[in-house]
Amino acid sequence: MPVSKARRGIGYIKGIMKNVRNVKKSEFKAFFDDLNSADCIILVGEGRSQSALYIGMGQMDNEVRTMVDIDFPGRDIVEAAPVLEKKYDRIALLVNSGSGETSTPKIVIKQLSDYIEREKSDKFTIDAVVSNTNSSIGKIREKEYGNVVELKGRERKPNTTNAFLKHGIMNDVYELGSLLLFQKTKEAINEKKDYKAVFKKIEAESNVIGEFMDSFVSSDSYKHIIDKLETRSRITMGGLGPARNAAKMSAIRLQHVKRAIGDEVYLSGPFAPRPRAGDILFLISWSGETEPVLGWCREQKKAGGYVYSIVGNESTLSRELDSRIIESSPTTFYERATFALSPLPLHLVERLHQRGFRLPEYIMEWWEHSVTQ
Repeated sequence: MPVSKARRGIGYIKGIMKNVRNVKKSEFKAFFDDLNSADCIILVGEGRSQSALYIGMGQMDNEVRTMVDIDFPGRDIVEAAPVLEKKYDRIALLVNSGSGETSTPKIVIKQLSDYIEREKSDKFTIDAVVSNTNSSIGKIREKEYGNVVELKGRERKPNTTNAFLKHGIMNDVYELGSLLLFQKTKEAINEKKDYKAVFKKIEAESNVIGEFMDSFVSSDSYKHIIDKLETRSRITMGGLGPARNAAKMSAIRLQHVKRAIGDEVYLSGPFAPRPRAGDILFLISWSGETEPVLGWCREQKKAGGYVYSIVGNESTLSRELDSRIIESSPTTFYERATFALSPLPLHLVERLHQRGFRLPEYIMEWWEHSVTQ
């Protein structure tokens, strides 16, 4: 089944696949070779770009670190670099930034570039995915140790008075595209294949994503989810490990719409509110057997809340509540779960619009762009 079925509100998937397919192979080969030869890959990003990077590169056979790891050898990359050089032969700093201007990645790249040039180190590479190679981060391609892949999909910012600058635009096309690119890069490296395998995997995955998303958004249970989302309710997204990054990506996107109508979206954990009747909980779990996740489910149900889960197996979680089973390996599950949840804000806006509910202009501009692109 083709991925271009816009009639059910997932036409943006076609744009994602087109952008990933159009990545320049010459750019990507050098980028892939750096990651493939690295003994250690350090991940850097912010917001949903960070979550896409963490999901895509998680469960990798090579050693993967983040700068917030409790055992990261330094308060910043400057402190860590000499320690990393002693421990590893090849270290890749891997950056995801749609705009190419994100503050934390810019700072880390500048610090590591200064270190490489000052110490004349040949052990580091800086590899980035951006939507604009002329951005601050994109310009690292001019360095001998820098490789940049351009992935389209990030909208240019409107003028400074536009509300997008205050609230943010939901750049689903870039964020999901980068997630897919990282996911298939990881799989190819784990399987000891070359860079060409990444694009073969993307082609195969595009068909899988198109089929399960089309089936999901056409289901009665999906309609029931949208019915619940339009009610006055708090939403909590829950998961542990890689599932937490998928939950975080989805929570950020839903927050834009729910906050505009007076509600809030949270991540499960100590800072989430205690559940009450009418609240909504989404759970993501490949096994469907993780004890803390089952605990959140039972607490929510006991309080009279609604619970829906995305799982990878027939399991305790799928048997206890309404669930969508995405049959896949644990390595692929979190990418597919993120795609599955991605249309929720779009369809919620569509439903509210049909009801005549007045939404902020910046949300309506985003929605109209999403359904026409």
